Amino acid sequence: MSVAAEQHRYFLTVLVWALLLEIFVVWYYISKGDFGFMLQMTAILMAITVLGIYAVIHKVRKEIKEGYM
Repeated sequence: MSVAAEQHRYFLTVLVWALLLEIFVVWYYISKGDFGFMLQMTAILMAITVLGIYAVIHKVRKEIKEGYM
């Protein structure tokens, strides 16, 4: 496996774990009934994480299509 593929895999692993943790945090705040700043900040971070996952997957698909991997 190439170095680029390993790097993408590490980024995806970290981003997926971050997304799981953010889902747990959002669930905690919603179940607690606290819809304040921390829930909003976590929701924004979750959106950024999803965009990051999308960007990495898009880059990997592009590299596969172009034959770099």
